[in-house]
Amino acid sequence: MAYDVHVEESIEITAPPDLVYDTIIDVTRWGRFSPECTGATVVEETGPLRVGSKFSGHNRRGPVRRWTTHCTVTHADPARRFAFDSSAIGLRIATWSYHLEPLDGGNGTRLTEVWHDNRGSLMRAIAVLVSGIRDRATHNRQSMQITLRRLKSHLEHQPASQPHARPARD
Repeated sequence: MAYDVHVEESIEITAPPDLVYDTIIDVTRWGRFSPECTGATVVEETGPLRVGSKFSGHNRRGPVRRWTTHCTVTHADPARRFAFDSSAIGLRIATWSYHLEPLDGGNGTRLTEVWHDNRGSLMRAIAVLVSGIRDRATHNRQSMQITLRRLKSHLEHQPASQPHARPARD
């Protein structure tokens, strides 16, 4: 059986890349958008995330299944790209990345969310027990579509008078 290890989903958002980027790097508030991630805790960091920053991602599926991943930022190019590697119990899980392409003279953004599976066979087996998800690629594609739609809705419904400032950290 073939196993997908790479999934990409894109959406066009009527918001400038800097605002989209600032929303994405506010990992503590990802629970507003993701059907699986409930948020994150940034480890010993103040200000915007940068390469080398660490955070713990908190996830849930249904009322019982919960797990945490440990993440390290690998790319933090404002208004262009944000990426991080995730792991658990000392084993690699995935690389997540967000690519931002300006549209309409910078008034819009094409946002592409990318998941690349870095798990070996042992971690894939453990992950099924923890999350209950057998086909992670299909599950992530569906979750990414929901996340991107929620991001789009949130960003396109910001008050016009609200400045494009970096969000505050919790």
